[in-house]
Amino acid sequence: MPDPDPVEELRATHYNARLSYVREHNRELRVIRVVPDHPAQGYSAGQYTTLALGYWEPRADDASEELSDRQGVRLVWRAYSVSSSMIDSSAELMPVDPAELEFYIVKVPPSLEEVPALTPRLFTKGEGDRIHIGRGFRGNYTLEGVRPTDHVVLLATGTGEAPHNAMTAELLSRGHEGNIVSVVTVRYRADLAYAEQHEMVHDRWPNYRYLAITTREAEDIARKVYIQDLLESGHLDDLLGASLDPSTTHVFLCGNPKMIGLPEWTDDGMVFPETRGVCEILHNRGFEIDEGARRGQVHYEEYWRER
Repeated sequence: MPDPDPVEELRATHYNARLSYVREHNRELRVIRVVPDHPAQGYSAGQYTTLALGYWEPRADDASEELSDRQGVRLVWRAYSVSSSMIDSSAELMPVDPAELEFYIVKVPPSLEEVPALTPRLFTKGEGDRIHIGRGFRGNYTLEGVRPTDHVVLLATGTGEAPHNAMTAELLSRGHEGNIVSVVTVRYRADLAYAEQHEMVHDRWPNYRYLAITTREAEDIARKVYIQDLLESGHLDDLLGASLDPSTTHVFLCGNPKMIGLPEWTDDGMVFPETRGVCEILHNRGFEIDEGARRGQVHYEEYWRER
């Protein structure tokens, strides 16, 4: 009998799911779906889990790594919010199904500060390939406390819209009565992997609005517009169709920490970052920001702070 393949043995030992779908939106951006061998229960829209591959897997780039023998047989993992395509080709809603989970993945390029380990390996994989997925869901970034008539504002940068897509599908499947606005900032229009789905949702549900902002297209050179600008100009109120009022509105923030602008809590109160973020603008309008177990009207995805 031939000797067993050590890589196949490692895969068999560590992997517990397979890729069922891969949509390459561009060379650096993918939407994938993962089917766990044993689907976990208890998911709430907005939560995240982990994806992992072994260090033994090939890379999609030429970056060099120095791996110890011990590291070479271990998994490299990262947290990812569960996403959703929201709607299928028949214009039917697609709430998250734990039996087939969707993720929105950008390939992180190597830099002088970091040689990313997971996404260059993930981008070598195709439908049918095996992978590791976390055995449960985590995070308090959920729709808890949102009433059926509340307005919901979802603000994101890049792939930070992933949990918001899942939240949108969940709200609409509930028959949410309040208005829902989803805004995302990206560099180029080519970085919008869900634009078509958002248009379909917008056409079917009159209480849903979607706005994508680019920052590096030719027309952006004269004046870049960021999410903070939408808030301060009142354009976001117009898009919502109502004033952003903390008594009737929940705001969800996921993405670049500079956009979020999370304060530090001290004995003397809150200290906001030097760069003005959404949290400071909303705080000045009477909104309360989540702090530990105390839930306000401004919610943010914490694991982004570790990136």
